[in-house]
Amino acid sequence: LQNAAAATGRRGLDALRRSTAPNPRSASYATVNANAYAAANASRFHIPSTNADHDTLTQHRSIINTQQNLQRRLLSSSPPPSPSPNSHSETTITTNLTEGDGDNDNKSIFSKLWDKYSFEGQKKRIVLGERLFRSAQYRASDPRWFQEARILYEFRPRHALITMHVWFLHKRLLADRVDSHLALLVQEELFDILWNDTRSRIRAEGVNELTVNKHLKDAQQLTFLHCTHYDHAFQEFANDDKKRFEEIAGIIWTYVLNQDEEAYNDQVKRLATYIEYQYVNLLHGVPDSYFWEGRIPWGDIPDFASMKDNEGKELEELGDVPGVEMLPKPWRQTLTDAGDTYYWNTETFQSTWKKPI
Repeated sequence: LQNAAAATGRRGLDALRRSTAPNPRSASYATVNANAYAAANASRFHIPSTNADHDTLTQHRSIINTQQNLQRRLLSSSPPPSPSPNSHSETTITTNLTEGDGDNDNKSIFSKLWDKYSFEGQKKRIVLGERLFRSAQYRASDPRWFQEARILYEFRPRHALITMHVWFLHKRLLADRVDSHLALLVQEELFDILWNDTRSRIRAEGVNELTVNKHLKDAQQLTFLHCTHYDHAFQEFANDDKKRFEEIAGIIWTYVLNQDEEAYNDQVKRLATYIEYQYVNLLHGVPDSYFWEGRIPWGDIPDFASMKDNEGKELEELGDVPGVEMLPKPWRQTLTDAGDTYYWNTETFQSTWKKPI
């Protein structure tokens, strides 16, 4: 069963890579009817035909363009935006960027074999993959998603948030021009870590151990479908902001909100705006030097204050959400491979089974 799940993961990753290749595709991509789907989303979420909802996105793009123009200066002089998730590790990620060699298109076969099979090469990609995944996991686990944003604290919505942030990193790795070969190896490692984490979260749900691999296979299929829909939205509607926004709204409703018929249009629009911004941020706003150290400046989580229901009434503040634990900094909740919860201090590296007060 483990071999079958691993094979499914590899096939899915290969399919995901093919789906994200920069080749033109027809509008009948996958099973999605783009026009019908966009029209249905526009009707469901009452998205107007004007571009008023995209003023914030235009402002974000202007900021990102400025960041691109200043990227050389950022690489040499800017302080780090945030500490590395594994700041205690002394492992240095060496790439052509840090060695000053530029792009990696002409990397020799021996260098590629070294990256893939040597102890140092494997250590390099494992460390970077772990840093990138933990960065995505920490952002996706922020309590504000489940309190202010009112996303259900259940397995599928939580998994969808992790998938969303892993997809951002996946797109950045595919577009990498610092060390494209190493980027592909890190991408494989990133998804391997995602599957291990998913297996732990499945066990934490209390399912029978004999069915864990079956649930993992289902989660893998859902993950690849989720990522493929993001690819479709950003490639098929790259030059059509309105249709892309509608498509993203439908993806959020399907995966993050679990097709909740009572989902708020205001909630969906704010989440869609976050995805639009974060996509541009990861691909163009994060300097290579930060990314290859595993330090991702995600920016702010959307402001969900004064959110309104579908009748235009402002929603009341939500109290404590069952299952969401508010921990004192710098403690974090994590899981063992068996799905048992423990707590880890990111500054002192202390771990404990008891919830810190």
